[in-house]
Amino acid sequence: MPAKIPPKQVIDMLASRRHRLRHFLWHAIRGAWNDPELTAETKALIRAKGWAPPNDRAPFDTNGKLILDNYSGEDFLYMHRQMISEVNDLLARIADPNYQRITPWASIPDVSDSGFPVPPAWEYLDPTMPPDQQQGMTARLQMLKGDQFLKGTMKTWEAFYTDRINLRRLSLGALGNMLEMTIHNNLHMRWAAEPVGYMPSPNLDDTRDIDPKWDDPSYDYLGDTYSSHVNPHFWYLHGWVDACIDRWQEANNLPSIQWTGTWAGKLEDGWDGKPAFLGLKKTFETTMQPMHGHGHDHGHGDADIKDMEEIVRALGSCKVIRNFYDVLRFK
Repeated sequence: MPAKIPPKQVIDMLASRRHRLRHFLWHAIRGAWNDPELTAETKALIRAKGWAPPNDRAPFDTNGKLILDNYSGEDFLYMHRQMISEVNDLLARIADPNYQRITPWASIPDVSDSGFPVPPAWEYLDPTMPPDQQQGMTARLQMLKGDQFLKGTMKTWEAFYTDRINLRRLSLGALGNMLEMTIHNNLHMRWAAEPVGYMPSPNLDDTRDIDPKWDDPSYDYLGDTYSSHVNPHFWYLHGWVDACIDRWQEANNLPSIQWTGTWAGKLEDGWDGKPAFLGLKKTFETTMQPMHGHGHDHGHGDADIKDMEEIVRALGSCKVIRNFYDVLRFK
């Protein structure tokens, strides 16, 4: 069955500046928190704006080594579970019979699955990257999109993360960090299609803000945290990741999960009045009518958006923002 596209109202809300910034910042802050280049002044700003991870929790140490025992992997799993729940609530309110809930991949699509064809690799020509890194990214795309990578590496990972014995040996936090940095990041790039353009990184000296033109729903590149959640494949992919939580719970014979890592950034009000990550309720209630331009809030008079934009500028000045291809972009 071919991939289904969420209703336009859902895509438009996820593509709004508010929700793009929330997803972008959550990944950027936790990925950079222990980076030696992140200044004390920027950390203080992030704390003041309510966006600091609790107990300085981050997936990497100061040497860039993955940490498996500090609950940051739980943060990763919990936050994306929250995203799925909020979008499902939004879908219930829209009540489109053709797309009632997020449906996960039961398993990673095989090369013969005509419903989820892998977009072809492309020559990576991001003008903000040095030529050698562009060439490296082109080579990586060719590898990730090849049949052998799926049959060898990716299917091996999938077998590991769905094996009951392995799941009993891993803490939930270790599972989350390992999933994110292996199969998750590579799934994003395997199903990424050539973007409509390359959004300049806020790390660049001549970039102060993310241009609002990147808020257009057509920018749904899976390789950028500012845009990946707008892409329909994101929800199939993260549905599969989310199912790993249930497999872990079942393998460990737990009636429920006692979460420790529940950091999801500065929260907004959800549908039931409880804190929510995306805070779709606010957008749903205020922007379902015809909206200015492409239907996106560009921060006019919105203190939360202005705060997030200030954090983006501060992170950019430290040159610590990463994406799914960070190994090649940053050496």
